[in-house]
Order: sequence, then structure tokens, then C-alpha cells
Amino acid sequence: MEIIGGTVIANEIKSSLKERNQAEGMQPCLAMVLVGDDRDSLVYVGLKQKALEVSGGRGELIQLPAAVSLDELIKVVEKLNANAAIDGILVQLPLPGELNDHQEEVLAAIAPAKDVDGFCPVNRGLLVGEHPGFISCAALACMEAVKRVAGTALNDKKVLLIGDSFDVIKPLALMFMHNKCQVTVIPDFDPEILKYFDIIVIEKGAAQVLKGEYLKDGTVVIDAGFYWDIDHMCGNVDKDSTQAVNGYLLPVPGGMGPLLIAKLMENVNLAARRGTHE
Repeated sequence: MEIIGGTVIANEIKSSLKERNQAEGMQPCLAMVLVGDDRDSLVYVGLKQKALEVSGGRGELIQLPAAVSLDELIKVVEKLNANAAIDGILVQLPLPGELNDHQEEVLAAIAPAKDVDGFCPVNRGLLVGEHPGFISCAALACMEAVKRVAGTALNDKKVLLIGDSFDVIKPLALMFMHNKCQVTVIPDFDPEILKYFDIIVIEKGAAQVLKGEYLKDGTVVIDAGFYWDIDHMCGNVDKDSTQAVNGYLLPVPGGMGPLLIAKLMENVNLAARRGTHE
């Protein structure tokens, strides 16, 4: 399969944003709320901070103790909502401890106009209609990769979404439906049905569970799974086994991760430009 270069596409997007920001004298600002000191979350926030700098924006990190109360966390979010200097807000997930049980309340506190992750209930609901607000960056990343190789006219394409997440599978189902695709969603991996589909997005199953022998020629595969295999990262797709198959693969690593962050940068820039016209 031909590899879709997520890193290359991401760099193109960030470079374009930087040029536009410099030309317009703008520096979009993203507030990142981090609760606790989880190592992976710190890494992800650091990658977003670097992407902001590369794309001509800036980041403001608000780090709170893991023991912060739900009320205190929501007050921090509400203060950021009211701060005109902040264009976008994200709360780094997952939240630690008991706060994780209140994720929906925290996400609901983010003003839809600043919800650049596309996670608040209002923005998730707007995706059902014809005028969506901000859309999940992970879903946008998948669609960017698909349209890069399959074109923008996706009418009647048979799409299989494997998983059930609120940030990838659920918004993608609606996005593909809006593109007049035939969409099938299954909660877990089933190799018996893969040959019937033109586009496959997989985030459930196991490490490298999807083999090239299961695919028909011409399939576009988006790997949205993340696993550690001894000393390296991999996804749900066994990339080596797909080499002899005609088609396209957004792999792990170097695929969804960098592209997702680039789409976040696009959302932050969109929020900043919408804000200047309000």
C-alpha cells in the first residue's frame, strides 16, 4: 500500500497557517488546561505547544493539581471563556481519578466558540445538522487523509468504521454520511467483512490485527489505534503485511498523531478569525 504521509501533510498545514498569520499580523492563542502530571498528557501538551509556535500561534498552559475539585476546574474553564485574549480552549484528556467520571460536565463548560477540540456537547450535536461548529480534530485528520487520496467526491463509497469513540468513530460516521457514503459501524474488529469496503477506519481490535490479506485492492485504510510493542509504537494495522496490496494507508506512527495536531491548529486559527468578526 502507498503510505499517506501524515507528518508531511501536517507540516504543509502548519506552514500555510504560519504564512497567513504573519501576513495578517495575527497570533492565535490556545489555552491548554492540564490536570495532574500524567507523563503522556505532558508529552501531548508539549507537542501542541510546539505546533502552535511553528504555525505562528501561542499557547497558555494552565496546570492544576490532580486533587483539584470539579467546581474549581469548571471555574478555571469559565474564566478562560470570558478572556477575550484566549481564542481556543482545550482540557487535556483523560482527567485523573474521580474527575474522569465528570468528563461531560467539564467539556460542557467550554464555550462552543472556543471548543477547538470539538468535544463539547453543543459542537458534537451540531455535526448532525448542515451547519456544524468545531469538529473533533481526530475525525478531521481522518477525513483529510481520505480526501487527499480518494478525492472530495466520495459519493457511494462503502465505508467501514471499527470502534465506538466519541472523538473519532461517531463524528466520522456523520461526516461520511454528509458526503453521501454508505457507512457501516462495528464495535470491534471482524476480518471477514473487510473486503467489501472502499474505506476503512480502525481504532479497535489489537496491535497489528489488520493484515493485508483481508483487504481488496484500492482500499484506503486509516489506522487510528495506538499500542506499544516492546520498544516501539504501532497501530491496529500490520503495515508490513500490506506492502503488496494496492491501496493507501495512514500508518502508525507518522500518521494520525501529527495530522490530528495540525487540524487542531486549523481550528485554533478558525476560532481566532471568527473572534475578530464578532
